[in-house]
Amino acid sequence: MALQIDEKVDWFRLIIDLERVGYSHATLAAAIGAPKSTVHGWKQGANPKWECGERLIDFWIQVTGNGRDSVHVVKRHSYLA
Repeated sequence: MALQIDEKVDWFRLIIDLERVGYSHATLAAAIGAPKSTVHGWKQGANPKWECGERLIDFWIQVTGNGRDSVHVVKRHSYLA
């Protein structure tokens, strides 16, 4: 069996980081051009469409000053037969 590690962006943590510096769902939504309800859905576990996800990551980088290599990820392990 081979171990496979999948990584996906942790949208919840990116949004929490932005909330901690003062962005509400409404102000964040306005900044990236998405509905407030959509931002709320991402925080609850939904995955954004690629374009929206990229805008959120770019905005997070701009606000936090972190690089793309610092984007929070969730790693999932699975075994391949």
